[in-house]
Amino acid sequence: MVWAATVEHLYGVVKRRGGGVQAVEAANRARYGTSRKYREVKKVDDLLYLSESEFLQLGEDAGMFNRNARQVLAERLNLRNRCGHPTGYTPGREETVVFIESLTLNILTGSWLNW
Repeated sequence: MVWAATVEHLYGVVKRRGGGVQAVEAANRARYGTSRKYREVKKVDDLLYLSESEFLQLGEDAGMFNRNARQVLAERLNLRNRCGHPTGYTPGREETVVFIESLTLNILTGSWLNW
């Protein structure tokens, strides 16, 4: 649930920023424009068609957050995927606390966001 809240928060950041959707689309076109899987982002709802890892990369490219924030977000996404899919992986208490605290203190509070 913390991961879902984080992604929804980031979508909201894009929506609230004047020109946020356009900035993400410019980054999208620059990075994926020649790819067969390229999909234009015209409105916030179009972000749902991007994979979460692609969205994180575009967030960095557009300047929403820096490389360090993207790397931490990518690590948390990988942990979320290990736990959310039938891999048999069970995180320990400390790993769970770090997951929740790092996203809450750094992303949900906005301290690592440039927008």
